[in-house]
Amino acid sequence: MKKTFITISIVIAAVISLASCKKDPLDITYGMSLNSTTMWKDPSDLTQSVPGIYLRLRNYFSDSECNVFYFGEIRVGDSMWGPSIEAKVADNFKIGVRHNLLNGSTTIGWSGLYSTIDQANAVLKYADKCRATQDVVDWARAQAYFARAYCYFWAARIWGYCPINLNPVESTTQEECYPKQHTPAEVLAQVGEDLKACEPIVDQLGTNKYFGTKAAFYMLKAEYGLWMYSTQNGGEEYLTLAEDALKALGISSSGLLTNYGDIFSRTNKVNNEVIFALNNTATSKAGYQVYFFHPENAIAKEYQNKNGGPVPIDATQWWSYPQSFVDYLKASEAAGDKRVKTNLGYGPYSSAADKHEITWCNKFLGDMSVTPVVRDCDHLYYRYAQAVLMDAELKYYKKDYAGANKSLNIIAKRAYGVDNKYTSLSPNDVLKNIVTEYTLEFPAEGVIWFALIRTGAIWDYEPNNERPGVTFRDMKEKNPNILLWPIANGSINKNPGNITQVPGWN
Repeated sequence: MKKTFITISIVIAAVISLASCKKDPLDITYGMSLNSTTMWKDPSDLTQSVPGIYLRLRNYFSDSECNVFYFGEIRVGDSMWGPSIEAKVADNFKIGVRHNLLNGSTTIGWSGLYSTIDQANAVLKYADKCRATQDVVDWARAQAYFARAYCYFWAARIWGYCPINLNPVESTTQEECYPKQHTPAEVLAQVGEDLKACEPIVDQLGTNKYFGTKAAFYMLKAEYGLWMYSTQNGGEEYLTLAEDALKALGISSSGLLTNYGDIFSRTNKVNNEVIFALNNTATSKAGYQVYFFHPENAIAKEYQNKNGGPVPIDATQWWSYPQSFVDYLKASEAAGDKRVKTNLGYGPYSSAADKHEITWCNKFLGDMSVTPVVRDCDHLYYRYAQAVLMDAELKYYKKDYAGANKSLNIIAKRAYGVDNKYTSLSPNDVLKNIVTEYTLEFPAEGVIWFALIRTGAIWDYEPNNERPGVTFRDMKEKNPNILLWPIANGSINKNPGNITQVPGWN
């Protein structure tokens, strides 16, 4: 039952397409065909609805501009990502801290995330009405609680001021059609409530990594605990919560693959290091990695992937590392860092007469045997290395600097092939080394932005090369919510009075 994601996803897509096409202000597709009078009678209704949660989540995070890369890294700004070298088409005014709040922009849209939440709400409401065995009911409820907590955790960190819907949308008269806005603290509190509700039945989650698993639950719990402690002044209880979760995961080198590049392979999917992923195939061809690829006319033919070359080819490259980050990665490579060949491709491969150097990200490349490259790598949302670095972060907050180094050196051992790379017990050095390892381990995975916020390092970043010397700390003076995203104007206009712009982005 738990391993039939692809087949069942097709069934759920068909069910959803038969529902009313009318949209509520959150753009959730609803219809009376999904309520208790016509559905939720048999066990199959339940087992076919849980995969629908993850289908919706994958569809949302597969969007060209709603994905973990945009939400979790682009906003670091020009320190990490800038316009492509050849076409210079990336619009940092649209994506970065200078967001121009385009009407209808999907970049800051949340409808797909709330559609996922709505499906989870439906499962939670009707799970015990489907005449299923208790273990199936507990599996379904655990999946729904995990997914809802995961979605609200993203919502709280992206926009902060969000609606909280806890019931499925089944008619136009429901309060959920015109939900009221909540504060970031309230949204985060809901995440905590869902985690608490999930934990007693966490053993029922199963082992399918395209769904929630027990390990994925503990990853979310650990990240939530660290976020609450470091950004919300949550207190020691949240460090304990994170510590308990990381102990449940177990921190050692055994959870890491020997070869860093194998983690992102199209043929080595859901490998031992992967904890939570969303399936991607040659048919779905989804993924933000297309924006790393180069247009055919910009690359000399002999270096294009279809001719056995290293450069991935598609329509247009949108995003490229700026020279400062390329230099940073190359310096790490010179120091023996074996990760860089996966995180950075570079060389004098231009079709221009000067054969100037071009760069790209080598992660999630997909099938390189054809042009354009087939994007069939899975989307990874949690992997074990993040647990190890969160453990180093936890130890730093607890002033256990030797313990932090122990976890840092698990990551460094694979990267550099040396023991005890990090030895300094200076708090400043330990924090700096944690930030360094996050930035070298996780480029293009949607992890770095949130790690920089938790550690406080984000405030020293300069996101806009057009304003040298102006950091996020400087911007905070004018906008205390500079680290949040603004809410799309379309969402505000659909629900006036209940949804207002994030304070500071007005």
